[in-house]
Amino acid sequence: MKYDSILRLFVLGVMSVFFGGCKDAEYSPIRNLVYISEAAPANKFNQQVENLTVKGDTKTSIHVQLAQALSQDVHVTLGTDTGLAEEYNRRNGTDYAVLPDTYLTYSNTVTIPAGNISSEAVDINIGEFPVDDGSAYCIPLRITETDAPVSVSQNTGRILYLLSTPHMQVVPTLTKDTPASALSDWNIQTDAWTLEGWVWVKDFNINNQAIWQVTRPESANEVYIRFGDADVDYDKLQIKIAGSQFNSNLKFQPETWYHIAFVTGNGKCTMYINGSEDSSITLANSSYLINGLELVPSSGWFTTDGKMAQVRFWKKALPQSAIQDAMNRQVPANSEGLFGYWKLDEGEGSLFKDATSNGFDLQCAKAPVWSKEKVDFSDPNN
Repeated sequence: MKYDSILRLFVLGVMSVFFGGCKDAEYSPIRNLVYISEAAPANKFNQQVENLTVKGDTKTSIHVQLAQALSQDVHVTLGTDTGLAEEYNRRNGTDYAVLPDTYLTYSNTVTIPAGNISSEAVDINIGEFPVDDGSAYCIPLRITETDAPVSVSQNTGRILYLLSTPHMQVVPTLTKDTPASALSDWNIQTDAWTLEGWVWVKDFNINNQAIWQVTRPESANEVYIRFGDADVDYDKLQIKIAGSQFNSNLKFQPETWYHIAFVTGNGKCTMYINGSEDSSITLANSSYLINGLELVPSSGWFTTDGKMAQVRFWKKALPQSAIQDAMNRQVPANSEGLFGYWKLDEGEGSLFKDATSNGFDLQCAKAPVWSKEKVDFSDPNN
């Protein structure tokens, strides 16, 4: 047996003890197994989840493999496993649905020839699927059965493809003349919330360049988010919240897109930048009355150009995994806890429409300038 096959066999066996649960754990560490090769790459040995960007009709492939070759043909059956998708959603706070069979074709039956450890490539063909409603799809594949006297690996006998399509849209350029605000009080009472979105600022040459403000300035529940303060670098992001404030560790670059999220709950507010935790603060009060949202609220202090997209307000504290999962794509407007969603993709006019059924539209004081080209938010700075 080749060295890499021996090593793979050993590691797969060890994995069965540590990760495999009752089915695999009842065997000795070194034994024959059938598994999906792409779920056990040589550099990781355990990769059940893979992100796949879909552009039009897309094809990927997998190989079904044995730890040791057998003297007989091995027939394996593949199938989709909704439980795998449900398990992933439950653990990560996501909302992936299994891709309908209409958009998916692959061979359910796979053969590993006698004397070989691997099947030929099994092509997985993914047809172009609709994404206008923000739905997220996945393909959960599993080895469902085999006619060989070997066990299916509990961990690497399955693989979950998380599908994404490049989200592209036009964006508005906001200035001190085009602040946008709510048309009426929302009266959202909550102990946990998340405010997130994409932001681009042309330059940082003055303090108090605010991008978002929640509720009224006279309210004790005010949330005021800006770049720079009198004693804070102008290229650092600051949030004033419930009488406290804290700043980003990151120094922002001009003319660069950033995904920003503020998550509040359990007496804490955390700032995430591009899906990574940047800073946080402990709060004395976590109860908030959210009466509205204003974009670019600092009036004459906002001396530059700012761009925004995909601004979302949630009545819950999103986990970091959920922020990372959805920041490059749209989300369904009826997502649980989502009470305000401004895609900012109208392309004309001065009204930013709320995609949820709440109708919390934002009205600009003056129509902004809209981009002519679409921004690809799978990699907006490329």
